[in-house]
Amino acid sequence: MAKTKWEKVLTESYVAAKVDVSEADAEQELITAEFAIKELLGEKEGDAQLTAAKEIVKDLNAGYSSAIKYEKAKIEFLLEKIESLRFASKHNEVS
Repeated sequence: MAKTKWEKVLTESYVAAKVDVSEADAEQELITAEFAIKELLGEKEGDAQLTAAKEIVKDLNAGYSSAIKYEKAKIEFLLEKIESLRFASKHNEVS
């Protein structure tokens, strides 16, 4: 049977410790976890090293993206050209 997301991530000791948690305690831990996520996301956005790394990836990726865009444009053009030639060929056969 497939594991749920939390089963894949949480440690067995955490789950075992929370098996008998009360609703009130679970709600409080839920709020604490949500605030932790907000704090971590804020830290992530403010992380200069991560921002610099993203810029490096963006710069490195730019050449590939440009080349792929060019090749896709060639494919689109050639497909239109083939379609046009086929149409012209069929049109000339009918005439």
